[in-house]
Amino acid sequence: MIAVTIILVVVSVFSLLANADIPGAYIVKDSVANIEYYIIKAPISYVRSVFQEYVDLKVVYRENKRLKKSLDGYAGELAMNNVLTNELEEMKKLTGIKNLSTDYELKYTNIIERDANNWSNEVTINIGSNSDVTNGMAVITSKGMIGTVTKVTPVSSTVTLLTDENAKSQLPVMITDGSATYYGLLNSYNIKSKTFNVSILSTVDKIAKGASVTTSGLGGKGKSPKGLLVGTVTSFSSGDNATGKTVTVKPAANFDDLNYVAVVKRTDS
Repeated sequence: MIAVTIILVVVSVFSLLANADIPGAYIVKDSVANIEYYIIKAPISYVRSVFQEYVDLKVVYRENKRLKKSLDGYAGELAMNNVLTNELEEMKKLTGIKNLSTDYELKYTNIIERDANNWSNEVTINIGSNSDVTNGMAVITSKGMIGTVTKVTPVSSTVTLLTDENAKSQLPVMITDGSATYYGLLNSYNIKSKTFNVSILSTVDKIAKGASVTTSGLGGKGKSPKGLLVGTVTSFSSGDNATGKTVTVKPAANFDDLNYVAVVKRTDS
């Protein structure tokens, strides 16, 4: 009530003086303006800035808490990964197997051409047969798989993206839902929903949303190795006898922002 009263008085006095032509009126006007600033505007601005700082600190606190939780989990996963890696090497020695379908090498490169007319279909990278790149090799970013090599020259290669609506080849994938693993074929991309369509080959009645989709490594030697991240399941459809069971998959990679990539070479080839 005090604040409202002050505001009404200041506004009324200022309005009267603004229309009055009397000696010394400007002094009163300046005084009223100063009162308005220091009593009304300055306190409101201060309270607003303090409140915004509180909101920002709260956001930072939540983010730090989330990151700390992630780091705690990462340490445990790293330790387990080291144990599993050592056990895998021991098993290779015992069985005489040199390489598995999950073993691969990376050849880092960058995209040198992406035609606007074929934006969703293909890109060109600056390494080719001189760097042992061959047709069928997978190409990935730091977030996931983006496509496969379909044309090779000595110094460059064409990569057909998984988002190519006219792609004829099908990518063998596997879906990990908890402890269960199902197999399927990534056979199309929906440009409107920006999702992949995967036909399920395994017998399954339901696949949970968020299940991980990776390459299965069943495309043969020289093709995509096992375990490259493709995306996550967003929905499951039981279909009918004609269409079969399918899942829609949200891509892991950002296809709108492709710069630095890596060509994946299976070491069991």
